[in-house]
Amino acid sequence: MATSVVGAEKNRFLRRFRGWATVAEAFLRGDSGPVAEKIFRSRWILPISEAPIENGWVMAKRHEVVALGVGDGWPHGPPVINLGDSAILPGLINAHTHLEFSDLALPIGFSGIKLHQWIELVIQNRTSRHDPGAVIAAGASQAFHGGARLVGEIATLPWAGFRNPLVPEMVVFSEVLGLAIARAEERLAVASAHFAKSQIVDRVTAAISPHAPYSTSIETITRCVEYARKEKSILAMHLCESVEERELMESGTGPFAEQLKKIGVFDARHFGRGRTVTQDILQIIAQAPSALVIHGNDLRPLEIEFLARQPQMTVVYCPRTHAFFQHSPHPVRQLMSRRIRVAIGTDSLASNPDLSVWNEVRWLLEHRPDIGWQETLAMATLHGADAFHRPDLGRIQPGASCGLIAVPGGAKQCDDLPRRWIESCDPPIWLTAPSLTA
Repeated sequence: MATSVVGAEKNRFLRRFRGWATVAEAFLRGDSGPVAEKIFRSRWILPISEAPIENGWVMAKRHEVVALGVGDGWPHGPPVINLGDSAILPGLINAHTHLEFSDLALPIGFSGIKLHQWIELVIQNRTSRHDPGAVIAAGASQAFHGGARLVGEIATLPWAGFRNPLVPEMVVFSEVLGLAIARAEERLAVASAHFAKSQIVDRVTAAISPHAPYSTSIETITRCVEYARKEKSILAMHLCESVEERELMESGTGPFAEQLKKIGVFDARHFGRGRTVTQDILQIIAQAPSALVIHGNDLRPLEIEFLARQPQMTVVYCPRTHAFFQHSPHPVRQLMSRRIRVAIGTDSLASNPDLSVWNEVRWLLEHRPDIGWQETLAMATLHGADAFHRPDLGRIQPGASCGLIAVPGGAKQCDDLPRRWIESCDPPIWLTAPSLTA
């Protein structure tokens, strides 16, 4: 199924890559030939874990990297594919999305909508899925064609994605939400069944996600952490999404509180917990084996200092979703200056025009020049892989099963590559990946 999905996209890709014929030809060879080993030559190799290599090569056996180097010193025997003026990267990591919304033609609401207003519209939309399995499969395919080797999916359970073979590898977080104890217990029971099922499904790993502080009680968040510790799994939580969320959690007042009252889910016992509530929640989820702080748009200095002491925690930044809501500038630069791991996610089509991590990279290069281009690439590869405890992904090095993608690379100096990428709308082309060799 995965190979046929890729095959169905070939003609569309070739039409978009007429000016990049050698790469398109390599893509076809990579998908069709029985040869186990191939050598790809390229103007630039970007291993991420090492410095860029000019006029280099990568040898791959199916989707595993065997060797890489510079010049023409590659091993004799395997076919050599010359990609010309291109750059080879490891497959990207989409650390956060909600694939259940992948049938949307446009984001929900409008640019600049407040988060609490948007949530009401999302709740209304969430009840209208007709074939959720097909929607998830379509979203996974779109993420793959945006360069994603691994996707972190927040799932409404039972997860319909099990119904269809999926293209990228998935870490599927069981979404647990509910301020009422009975609702939380029911969601935790369903999460347990999800963990059991994922153990027998190839390319799917289970994880857990207490949804957000405005939808999940402190007690339930703690239960989720206990569950993550028992299962030795990753935990993800939406946190610090907006200033209105902070007002709700600290004082129990404000527009977010009024919105929750409007939709009938406000419970005063769970809000108005004082100025340290966000740090209190961070301290709880820090007890998980590994924790993702999703969004972190409104992280404050004391919270950033706490995260700097937690190497098991990662902030997942969704650049274009952040821009859709017109939040204040994301503190990504401050996070990185404190050596806090930051990964990139697309979020969903409910707040983003597409699910391409590569387009997130391009957006950051254009709109956040304060972040170096190599740091941006690391967020989309190495940092995401490390957040998911996958040292075999996110870097081009011998033994890695990262998959290889090609992007435009016609630049005399590697520091000129970002401008080339910003100007080009071409998506990445997969050269090697598990789904191309299955």
